[in-house]
Amino acid sequence: MAAKKRFYKSVALASDECGFSIQLDGKDVLSPAGRLLHLPNVALAEAIAKEWKAQKDEIDPPSMPLFSLAVTVVDRIIPQSDAMIAELSSYGGNDLLCYRDDQDDLAIRQQELWQPWLDHLAKNSDIHLRIGTGIMPIFQPDAGKFIPLIAAYNNWRLGMLHRVTSLSGSLVLGLVFVDGVIDIDRMFALSFLDELWQNEKWGKDFEAIDRHKVLRAELQDVLCFLLLLNYKTAV
Repeated sequence: MAAKKRFYKSVALASDECGFSIQLDGKDVLSPAGRLLHLPNVALAEAIAKEWKAQKDEIDPPSMPLFSLAVTVVDRIIPQSDAMIAELSSYGGNDLLCYRDDQDDLAIRQQELWQPWLDHLAKNSDIHLRIGTGIMPIFQPDAGKFIPLIAAYNNWRLGMLHRVTSLSGSLVLGLVFVDGVIDIDRMFALSFLDELWQNEKWGKDFEAIDRHKVLRAELQDVLCFLLLLNYKTAV
Protein backbone atom coordinates (compact mmCIF):
# COMPACT_ATOMS: atom_id res chain seq x y z
CA MET A 1 0.00 0.00 0.00
CA ALA A 2 1.39 3.39 -1.01
CA ALA A 3 2.25 5.81 1.80
CA LYS A 4 -0.16 8.70 2.25
CA LYS A 5 1.28 12.08 1.36
CA ARG A 6 1.14 14.84 3.93
CA PHE A 7 -1.94 16.81 2.88
CA TYR A 8 -1.87 19.71 5.36
CA LYS A 9 0.34 22.64 6.26
CA SER A 10 -0.85 23.82 9.67
CA VAL A 11 -1.63 21.98 12.91
CA ALA A 12 -3.60 23.75 15.65
CA LEU A 13 -5.68 23.01 18.74
CA ALA A 14 -9.32 23.91 19.31
CA SER A 15 -11.42 23.53 22.43
CA ASP A 16 -15.06 23.46 23.46
CA GLU A 17 -17.14 22.20 26.37
CA CYS A 18 -16.42 18.58 25.34
CA GLY A 19 -12.63 18.85 25.38
CA PHE A 20 -9.81 19.54 22.96
CA SER A 21 -9.49 18.69 19.29
CA ILE A 22 -6.78 18.92 16.65
CA GLN A 23 -7.25 20.82 13.42
CA LEU A 24 -5.30 20.36 10.20
CA ASP A 25 -5.56 23.47 8.04
CA GLY A 26 -8.56 24.47 10.15
CA LYS A 27 -10.41 21.15 9.80
CA ASP A 28 -11.00 18.82 12.75
CA VAL A 29 -9.12 15.54 12.80
CA LEU A 30 -11.51 12.59 12.67
CA SER A 31 -10.98 9.00 13.75
CA PRO A 32 -10.90 6.21 11.12
CA ALA A 33 -14.59 5.61 11.92
CA GLY A 34 -15.36 9.28 11.24
CA ARG A 35 -15.77 10.39 14.86
CA LEU A 36 -14.44 13.71 16.08
CA LEU A 37 -11.26 13.20 18.07
CA HIS A 38 -12.19 14.92 21.33
CA LEU A 39 -9.34 14.67 23.83
CA PRO A 40 -9.77 15.04 27.58
CA ASN A 41 -7.00 17.53 28.34
CA VAL A 42 -4.63 19.96 26.68
CA ALA A 43 -1.48 17.98 27.54
CA LEU A 44 -2.60 14.94 25.55
CA ALA A 45 -3.93 17.13 22.72
CA GLU A 46 -0.61 18.98 22.46
CA ALA A 47 1.36 15.72 22.41
CA ILE A 48 -0.78 14.30 19.59
CA ALA A 49 -0.61 17.60 17.69
CA LYS A 50 3.17 17.33 17.96
CA GLU A 51 3.01 13.92 16.27
CA TRP A 52 1.08 15.46 13.37
CA LYS A 53 3.52 18.37 13.12
CA ALA A 54 6.48 15.97 12.99
CA GLN A 55 5.26 14.23 9.82
CA LYS A 56 7.39 14.83 6.74
CA ASP A 57 6.38 14.54 3.10
CA GLU A 58 4.68 11.22 3.81
CA ILE A 59 2.61 10.30 6.89
CA ASP A 60 4.21 7.53 8.94
CA PRO A 61 1.52 5.97 11.21
CA PRO A 62 4.01 4.03 13.43
CA SER A 63 5.52 7.38 14.43
CA MET A 64 2.13 8.47 15.86
CA PRO A 65 1.50 5.99 18.73
CA LEU A 66 -0.42 8.46 20.92
CA PHE A 67 -2.79 9.27 18.06
CA SER A 68 -3.29 5.54 17.45
CA LEU A 69 -4.13 4.91 21.10
CA ALA A 70 -6.50 7.90 21.19
CA VAL A 71 -8.50 6.87 18.12
CA THR A 72 -8.78 3.34 19.52
CA VAL A 73 -10.46 4.83 22.59
CA VAL A 74 -12.77 6.97 20.45
CA ASP A 75 -13.72 4.23 17.99
CA ARG A 76 -13.69 1.10 20.17
CA ILE A 77 -13.84 1.91 23.88
CA ILE A 78 -16.33 4.76 24.10
CA PRO A 79 -18.99 3.23 21.78
CA GLN A 80 -18.83 -0.20 23.46
CA SER A 81 -17.46 0.35 26.93
CA ASP A 82 -19.73 -2.31 28.47
CA ALA A 83 -18.36 -4.91 26.07
CA MET A 84 -14.81 -3.83 26.83
CA ILE A 85 -15.44 -4.13 30.57
CA ALA A 86 -16.85 -7.64 30.06
CA GLU A 87 -13.88 -8.61 27.89
CA LEU A 88 -11.42 -7.37 30.50
CA SER A 89 -13.29 -9.20 33.24
CA SER A 90 -12.89 -12.42 31.26
CA TYR A 91 -9.15 -11.82 31.19
CA GLY A 92 -9.28 -11.67 34.98
CA GLY A 93 -11.17 -14.93 35.09
CA ASN A 94 -8.36 -16.57 33.10
CA ASP A 95 -5.45 -14.51 34.33
CA LEU A 96 -1.92 -15.41 33.32
CA LEU A 97 -0.74 -15.32 36.94
CA CYS A 98 -3.05 -18.18 37.90
CA TYR A 99 -1.53 -20.75 35.53
CA ARG A 100 1.66 -22.27 36.90
CA ASP A 101 4.14 -24.59 35.24
CA ASP A 102 4.71 -28.16 36.41
CA GLN A 103 8.49 -27.74 36.21
CA ASP A 104 9.66 -27.12 39.73
CA ASP A 105 12.26 -24.42 39.01
CA LEU A 106 9.93 -22.34 36.85
CA ALA A 107 6.99 -22.92 39.24
CA ILE A 108 9.13 -21.67 42.13
CA ARG A 109 9.91 -18.48 40.23
CA GLN A 110 6.25 -17.99 39.30
CA GLN A 111 5.24 -18.41 42.92
CA GLU A 112 7.91 -15.96 44.07
CA LEU A 113 7.21 -13.25 41.52
CA TRP A 114 3.51 -13.70 40.66
CA GLN A 115 1.89 -14.64 43.93
CA PRO A 116 2.54 -11.26 45.64
CA TRP A 117 0.33 -9.57 43.02
CA LEU A 118 -2.50 -12.03 43.54
CA ASP A 119 -2.13 -11.37 47.27
CA HIS A 120 -2.16 -7.62 46.56
CA LEU A 121 -5.42 -8.03 44.61
CA ALA A 122 -6.98 -10.06 47.41
CA LYS A 123 -5.95 -7.57 50.09
CA ASN A 124 -6.95 -4.39 48.24
CA SER A 125 -9.95 -5.51 46.19
CA ASP A 126 -11.19 -8.66 47.97
CA ILE A 127 -10.75 -10.68 44.77
CA HIS A 128 -9.29 -14.08 45.50
CA LEU A 129 -8.06 -15.99 42.46
CA ARG A 130 -7.29 -19.70 42.48
CA ILE A 131 -4.11 -21.08 40.93
CA GLY A 132 -3.42 -24.34 39.12
CA THR A 133 -0.97 -26.09 36.83
CA GLY A 134 -1.32 -26.78 33.13
CA ILE A 135 -3.65 -25.11 30.65
CA MET A 136 -7.04 -26.38 31.73
CA PRO A 137 -9.43 -23.53 32.68
CA ILE A 138 -9.68 -22.72 36.37
CA PHE A 139 -13.09 -21.84 37.78
CA GLN A 140 -12.81 -18.45 39.47
CA PRO A 141 -15.79 -17.68 41.74
CA ASP A 142 -14.56 -14.10 42.30
CA ALA A 143 -14.19 -13.23 38.61
CA GLY A 144 -17.41 -11.18 38.63
CA LYS A 145 -15.90 -8.83 41.19
CA PHE A 146 -13.65 -7.43 38.48
CA ILE A 147 -16.57 -5.72 36.73
CA PRO A 148 -17.20 -2.86 39.21
CA LEU A 149 -13.45 -2.49 39.69
CA ILE A 150 -12.89 -2.00 35.96
CA ALA A 151 -16.02 0.12 35.50
CA ALA A 152 -14.59 2.72 37.90
CA TYR A 153 -12.07 3.77 35.22
CA ASN A 154 -13.00 6.50 32.77
CA ASN A 155 -12.98 5.60 29.08
CA TRP A 156 -9.43 6.85 28.48
CA ARG A 157 -7.89 4.87 31.32
CA LEU A 158 -10.11 1.93 30.39
CA GLY A 159 -8.59 2.03 26.92
CA MET A 160 -5.08 1.92 28.34
CA LEU A 161 -6.05 -0.90 30.69
CA HIS A 162 -7.42 -2.86 27.74
CA ARG A 163 -4.23 -2.30 25.74
CA VAL A 164 -1.79 -3.29 28.45
CA THR A 165 -3.91 -6.28 29.50
CA SER A 166 -4.01 -7.50 25.90
CA LEU A 167 -0.23 -7.14 25.64
CA SER A 168 0.49 -8.97 28.89
CA GLY A 169 -2.35 -11.50 29.16
CA SER A 170 -2.92 -10.40 32.75
CA LEU A 171 -5.64 -8.10 34.03
CA VAL A 172 -4.06 -8.30 37.50
CA LEU A 173 -0.82 -6.82 36.16
CA GLY A 174 -2.70 -4.40 33.91
CA LEU A 175 -4.50 -2.91 36.89
CA VAL A 176 -1.33 -2.26 38.90
CA PHE A 177 0.46 -0.88 35.84
CA VAL A 178 -2.33 1.57 34.99
CA ASP A 179 -2.50 2.62 38.65
CA GLY A 180 1.24 3.34 38.66
CA VAL A 181 2.11 0.63 41.21
CA ILE A 182 4.67 -1.06 38.92
CA ASP A 183 6.95 0.36 36.24
CA ILE A 184 7.70 -0.86 32.72
CA ASP A 185 10.66 -3.03 33.71
CA ARG A 186 8.65 -4.85 36.37
CA MET A 187 5.62 -5.14 34.08
CA PHE A 188 7.72 -6.65 31.30
CA ALA A 189 9.56 -9.04 33.62
CA LEU A 190 6.32 -10.30 35.16
CA SER A 191 4.31 -10.53 31.93
CA PHE A 192 6.96 -12.48 30.04
CA LEU A 193 8.42 -14.37 32.98
CA ASP A 194 8.06 -17.75 31.23
CA GLU A 195 9.81 -16.56 28.05
CA LEU A 196 12.59 -14.86 29.98
CA TRP A 197 13.11 -18.06 31.97
CA GLN A 198 13.34 -20.03 28.73
CA ASN A 199 15.90 -17.51 27.43
CA GLU A 200 17.99 -18.03 30.54
CA LYS A 201 17.80 -21.79 30.13
CA TRP A 202 18.28 -22.15 26.39
CA GLY A 203 19.60 -18.77 25.24
CA LYS A 204 18.04 -15.87 23.34
CA ASP A 205 17.13 -15.75 19.67
CA PHE A 206 17.10 -12.62 17.53
CA GLU A 207 13.40 -12.92 16.72
CA ALA A 208 12.48 -12.96 20.41
CA ILE A 209 14.79 -10.01 21.10
CA ASP A 210 13.15 -7.95 18.36
CA ARG A 211 9.65 -8.88 19.55
CA HIS A 212 10.51 -7.93 23.12
CA LYS A 213 11.77 -4.54 21.93
CA VAL A 214 8.44 -3.93 20.21
CA LEU A 215 6.48 -4.98 23.31
CA ARG A 216 8.56 -2.71 25.56
CA ALA A 217 7.99 0.18 23.15
CA GLU A 218 4.23 -0.43 23.25
CA LEU A 219 4.26 -0.44 27.05
CA GLN A 220 6.22 2.83 26.94
CA ASP A 221 3.58 4.38 24.67
CA VAL A 222 0.81 3.35 27.08
CA LEU A 223 2.76 4.78 30.01
CA CYS A 224 3.30 8.07 28.16
CA PHE A 225 -0.43 8.24 27.40
CA LEU A 226 -1.28 7.62 31.06
CA LEU A 227 1.15 10.29 32.25
CA LEU A 228 -0.43 12.80 29.88
CA LEU A 229 -3.91 11.84 31.10
CA ASN A 230 -2.76 12.56 34.67
CA TYR A 231 -1.10 15.87 33.79
CA LYS A 232 -2.52 18.82 35.68
CA THR A 233 -1.99 22.30 34.33
CA ALA A 234 -0.60 24.65 37.00
CA VAL A 235 -2.97 27.45 37.98
